Amino acid sequence: MNFTGLLFLIITHFIIGRGLLQLFRLQLDLLSTVCLSFIISVPLMVLPVCVLQLMKIPITEPSVYKAISIFAGVCCVPLFLFIKRPVFKMPPLPKLYELPAFALVIFFLTLSVWRCYYMPAYARDMLSGPELIAEYTVREHTMVNSVFNVDLHTSNNYFKSPYITCLQIAYKLLVFPFGQLWLSILSVSFITWLYTLLRERIHPLLAGLLLVLFITVPELFAYSFVILYDYSNMVFFFSGFLFLARYLQTDRISDFAFSVFLFGLATFIRTESLILITMMAPLLIFNLYKKKVPAMTIALRVALLGIVPAIFYYICIKVLVAHFVPIPMDVAHEINQNLGDFSPLFKRLGDMLSLLIFSYAGTQFYGWYMFIFTAIFFIDLIFIRKYNKEAVFALYGIAVVYFGIGFIGYLLPLADLSNTTKRGLFKVIPIIILYMANSPVLLKLSNGIKKWENSGTEEKTPTRAAAAPKVRVQQKQGKK
Repeated sequence: MNFTGLLFLIITHFIIGRGLLQLFRLQLDLLSTVCLSFIISVPLMVLPVCVLQLMKIPITEPSVYKAISIFAGVCCVPLFLFIKRPVFKMPPLPKLYELPAFALVIFFLTLSVWRCYYMPAYARDMLSGPELIAEYTVREHTMVNSVFNVDLHTSNNYFKSPYITCLQIAYKLLVFPFGQLWLSILSVSFITWLYTLLRERIHPLLAGLLLVLFITVPELFAYSFVILYDYSNMVFFFSGFLFLARYLQTDRISDFAFSVFLFGLATFIRTESLILITMMAPLLIFNLYKKKVPAMTIALRVALLGIVPAIFYYICIKVLVAHFVPIPMDVAHEINQNLGDFSPLFKRLGDMLSLLIFSYAGTQFYGWYMFIFTAIFFIDLIFIRKYNKEAVFALYGIAVVYFGIGFIGYLLPLADLSNTTKRGLFKVIPIIILYMANSPVLLKLSNGIKKWENSGTEEKTPTRAAAAPKVRVQQKQGKK
């Protein structure tokens, strides 16, 4: 393993992401800034390898070093243009009762990182697509290589986004023959950032429990070291949704711009995300209309929500895949030819509930995560029925993912239930955790814990105040 190459990539990851964050001028704390810098830099690291291929420069270790260095240098420019540095608030020190949750999370993250390092890529979709192309690129120094001389018509995985292919190429050349450690950078940064989000909304004790609940979802945890597109797509779709919800509460245009950019990255990773993103338009329209925003402004915001991810879609399919895969692509035959029959849609939505979520197989895939969420939701609905805005937004996001994933299965019959739909539901898992961090019943419990915690540390100032007059009386008597 080349530790120098790994250190180089870690540093350039941070520089690239930090420079881009500076462009958006977001209001973030220190830990969120660091985590988001690493998160958004992962798909951006694809760009240097893509440029080398488009310019027909041999993809070798020195050329990749130079391309990434130049790209990191360009991304440094915003840090110097905006000389005024933000004042970061230091994250609070963890309390003693947070340590058990920390220990469990660190254990799972260590296991995930180790398996990323120790195990080669073995997912079927990777071995017949991105991993295969990446391995031959390392040998032949071009992405258009001899692997395409083999009959590949039994698979369409080579038509997928070059996201994983280019990351694997960079990490194979600079770090280790298995690549993959980019996934650890993404997953560790995301879990850390997710905890800061939970801790902002709910008591740290409950935040730790929710984080443990999240990281122990069996299928989701497995894909933190099994390289496929779905874990990365979940991260960027959730991040885009979170900043869209933040924009609807703060009205900061920087939050909206960053949200649209993150949705674009989610589309670049999995192109069908464009369908789910367009389903976010009613949420945007309704909230802007309630705020009496001018119609032209609403139309512009909605257009940007659709156009920017569509541009990422075009770059992925029409530019990169079209130039990197020397085989004609025709996806028209994969679309449902009988769209007037909606019975497959209702069947898919029903199967998602009965076969994937609320079933024995569902407990193997998602553990008891969905059952716990359902119980908390119905308790909120029956006994409290008072939601804050973020909880309402989260419920809308959950509905979008559920119906959107079902619609994708109806539109593309190849998106089967046991693979594509199962992994597509990953996108709902962090949105559910966002809802539970805003759950009325959990917020009530959180406030109760905070009051009990503060009651033991409050100083009894009334006793001291009451003693003061007696001292003055005694002094006056002494003078007499």
